[in-house]
Formats: sequence, C-alpha cells, structure tokens
Amino acid sequence: MKKLLIIFTTCIIFIIPSCQKSTLRESELLAKRDALETAAPYLLLSSVIQKSAFLYQNKGGMGAQNLATTVQYMQGNRSSDNNTYLGFKLPSDDLYQYTAVIKLIDAAITQVDNSGDKTYEGVFRIFKSLLWSVVTDLYGDIYYTEGLRGQDGILFPKFDDQKDIYPALIQNLKDAVQLITDGTDALDNVYDVMYHGDKSKWIKLANSLRLRLLMRESNKVDNAAEIQAVALLPLLSDVSDNAAIPYINGDASMASPMGRANVDPTGNFLIYRPCKTLVDTLKALNDERLKVWVAPIQKPWADTMDSVNLNGGNRTITVKGYTYNYQWEYIDRNNPNIIPVLPIIIDSMTLYAGYPAGSSVNVLNSNGSYDFPDTKWNYKISTFSQLFNENANPLLKATVMQADEVQFLLAEAAVKGWIAGDAETYYKKGVELALNRWGEPLPANYFDNPVAAFPAGKSQQLAIIGLQKWLGLFMMGIESYVDYRRTRMPYLETNGVLDLTLNPFPLRYRYPETEMKNNATNYQEAVSKLDQGDTQFSKMWLLQ
Repeated sequence: MKKLLIIFTTCIIFIIPSCQKSTLRESELLAKRDALETAAPYLLLSSVIQKSAFLYQNKGGMGAQNLATTVQYMQGNRSSDNNTYLGFKLPSDDLYQYTAVIKLIDAAITQVDNSGDKTYEGVFRIFKSLLWSVVTDLYGDIYYTEGLRGQDGILFPKFDDQKDIYPALIQNLKDAVQLITDGTDALDNVYDVMYHGDKSKWIKLANSLRLRLLMRESNKVDNAAEIQAVALLPLLSDVSDNAAIPYINGDASMASPMGRANVDPTGNFLIYRPCKTLVDTLKALNDERLKVWVAPIQKPWADTMDSVNLNGGNRTITVKGYTYNYQWEYIDRNNPNIIPVLPIIIDSMTLYAGYPAGSSVNVLNSNGSYDFPDTKWNYKISTFSQLFNENANPLLKATVMQADEVQFLLAEAAVKGWIAGDAETYYKKGVELALNRWGEPLPANYFDNPVAAFPAGKSQQLAIIGLQKWLGLFMMGIESYVDYRRTRMPYLETNGVLDLTLNPFPLRYRYPETEMKNNATNYQEAVSKLDQGDTQFSKMWLLQ
C-alpha cells in the first residue's frame, strides 16, 4: 500500500504567484507528482474527519477572532481592529485553507468510488458539502464545479452562481445518505474518530446539515415542503449525536486553538476577552455557562467601603473546578487616579464584566481600569475561563454541528408554520442540549425567568430562539455569523459603542488577491454580480 501524501499549500492552482499559462501548467505537473496515490479507506476516513473538523473550528471557531468578535462572543484589547470589523476590509486567503482540505476529500471520494466503498464515500461527501457551504457562505459565488480540476486541464475555473451551488450541496447530502444506507462496507470504529463506526449517526448528521442549508436558503427559495420532509428524518437529537471530535494534548496542531500549546497564558490569552454582550446576556438569564466560559474579574469594583469589607479584600474563589484570585476595590471618587475613569465605570458589584462591543481606542480603560501594567491587562474586565487555555478537555471539541442547533432550527420552522410540532418544545429542548454540551444540567426554574420564557407573539418567539441559538453556537463563529446575517437575531449591530454609520455590519469575505491576478476574467464576472463589487458590504445571492 502506497503512502498517503497530503499537500495543503502548494498543489492547488489558485495560490501560485504567476499568471502565465506556462507557469500554471508547470504547477499542475507538480500537483500530479504530489497527488494522493492510494491509501486504505480507514486512513482516509481519519484524515478527512480530523482535517475538516480542526480546520472548521480553527478558522471559524476559537481560532477565528475576526468572526468571534463580529458576533460579540469576544473583543480584543490590544488587537482591537476586529472589534470594528476592520479585518473584513482586506482580501481573505481563508479560501485556500478550505480548498486544500476539499482537494483531499475529492481525492478520497474518487478512490473509494472506484473501489465501491459506498459508506466511506457517503461520509466523505458530507464533509465536501460542509466545507463548500462554508466557502460559498463566506464569499458568495465560487468555483464549485470547475475548481480544483487543474489536472483535468481546467486552469482558469469559472465561478458558479451561489443559487446553483446550494441545490448541489443539498443534493450531495441526500446522495450521502443513500450511499451510507446502501453501503455494505463497515466503517472502521477506531479510525472513525467522530462516530466510531455508527452509520446511523452519520445519516443524522447528513440530514441535519441538509436542514441547516435549507433554512439558510429559505429567504430566497420556497422550500417549506422540503424542510417539512427533512424534519421527519433522523436528525441529531442528543449531545451524544454532536458532530465533534476531541482535541489532543501535546501536539499544537491537534490542541485547542486557545490552548497553551497555541496561546501563551500570560500573553495572547489575555488579549481576547469576553464581550459585554455575552456576559450581560448570561447574567440576565442566570445561566451557569457564564461561570464555565468567563473568569471572575481580578479587581472588581465595589460601590462602598462597606461592600469591600463585606466581600473581603484579597479573595480566592473556585469556579467550575478552576481557582482564581480577586480583590474588591472601592470606587473612590476623591482618588485622583480614579477620577478620570469615573464616567466609564459601567459594571460594579459584580465578579463578571465584559468589553463593550466595538471598543477600540480606550479598550484598556474599559469599565474604569486605570492601573494596567502593559497592553495585555485590564483588571476590571473578565478574562476567559482557564478552561479555554487547556490543550484538551472533555468540554473542548472541534465541533461542526450539534443537536441544539437542530432543535433551534426546528423551533424556527415551527414558528413559521413550515413543520408540525410545538415550537416551544423544540426551543426548550435546544436550550437543555446547549447547556448539557457544556456539562450543565437544565435548572428546573430556568424558564421561569422572563428573559428565558417562551413568549406568545411570533416575532418575540423568533427573537428568543435566535438569542438562545446564538448562545448555543458560542465559539462556532462561522455558523453564528452566517445565521446572524440571515436572521439579525439577537440584534447586535448597535451594541456597546458600535455606530451603524461608522461600523456597518460586514456581509462577506473579499476574494483573495490571487483570484484577481491569476483568474481575472472569471473573478471579474463573479464580482459583477455583487451589488457593491468585491467589498465586505456587497450582498451575495442569499442576501439579495
């Protein structure tokens, strides 16, 4: 058996520097030389799952600060450009991170198709749809049909319309279910690092991803009948169904993106902090995920000296298994060091506070911080929990889809009258599963809180579903960003110090500069279909 060779950086046609055809053809010869030759299906299976899941989470989850700040899970202090969406102004090469893995998946599909391993092919097709959906959701029109086919002589691929890509992705997921159902080949339960050979769960994932895409295109296509049909199929319905794989301690490439192997606990880990939107929402809900995700403030403000004495001076607290030190500080309005920051003290008498959305120039002074030693610190704003600086933990997983998202999709569809079933039941089940994912049981009185209760009006129902779905997608920035862009729920664009005039919400990634240079004709044709050209504010088909 020949060795599996995976090339992720130089073997795809679209990242080479020259636009001359001779250079392009030379690159294609290199690609042929380095191409996947042959490998056992189970080896391909583990590679496809790991490469896809780690990429998905790293580029769109805990490793993607641009998306996490945009949907207000976090904000940066020293690196604050993302707080005001400035990262979207530049062309994004993330496209090639995805197409590199898709190239591997395509090769794997070709091999198992030739050998008749239908079950494996079905699984690979699931990941192909997943990653292409991310690409088109972020950029718009893309070369779904002709891309990655340089060895077939297609050196300058045409861009498919997004309106044609979506049906193809949905059909591909239907085909995946049929292949897995018909396949007589058993998945290796060791190398299937996601579902350990359980074909029924792969079918649930394919159906659930299909539901996600159908709901996403529902603003453009009358697809209620198909949504109704998919809702009756087996779907992800329990935490054990979540499409996720654990991180691995030791190897930085397989460790959590915010883990110590990748992020210094005394350096960059301190730069990205919880957003006030997230912290305040969890506090209003009295939601225990606050303590799982967010650390206590190191020097919380107290309104009176009595409060300082009552709460103690130097304190140690253990929260969700992690130990933190904190010290209350009195808001002394006569202290010359505190007087200048009095107007920006927002959160007092609390152990948890976040950066206001859109913070930029004065982030280190947020909430009245005044004695920070360097550009990493703000003693009056929470850091993220120590959990997120672990390389591996049962609560930290590279996740591509989870059961709570499915329940919230069903709840939305039920409110809109597209499916049978009780929207409130779906909603409550979604909340329970989202809590369970982080090791938290659903409190018996959770929905007694008016902020969590399921309201009577349809618009209010959609709003509360959107709020809890946003929480459920915490650190899954791609899905949260794309879903928010579709629903605008919960509304984020005027939170904190954001200004719609100065900081309009970005709607897409800009195409990489390589496309402008090496595939100019097809690039220009794709851009001509965008209402504002190749900018972050243009509306792709899904949004037009």
